[in-house]
Amino acid sequence: MQNAHVLNLRREEQADIRVSELRRARRDAYVAFLDRVAEAVHLITKTHDAHLSSDEFQAAFTEAWNKANSLVPLINVVAIEGPIEVLECARELRKALYGELKTVQAARQGRQSRAAATEAADRRRRAVSATSSAAREALGSNMSTR
Repeated sequence: MQNAHVLNLRREEQADIRVSELRRARRDAYVAFLDRVAEAVHLITKTHDAHLSSDEFQAAFTEAWNKANSLVPLINVVAIEGPIEVLECARELRKALYGELKTVQAARQGRQSRAAATEAADRRRRAVSATSSAAREALGSNMSTR
């Protein structure tokens, strides 16, 4: 009887360890992704500057585009760590980054308004927020910390 109790305690400890390791791996994946997003956002924000010369804009645009492209491997890690809700938000966020860049470029070329570029930035902000919220939920933000 005592052996069964010890065995149950050991199983519970191992399950707790597995959950903790999963949470840590997910957190690391989400943080890496969101850190890279923050870098991309910083670069995208530079492209909104109407005072940039054509060459400066093109350099900023290319750098921001490349940073957005660098999210692909991190999205793959998010896909492996799951859950699907976080992955879907991460994919939508990446699309929002590209959408913002395309809209800023179109506004600069006179094919879109500056207001459209502002709206694209707002969409991106909402996508960042949704991804962060989904990540917090996946990590158990609803759990009491008391």
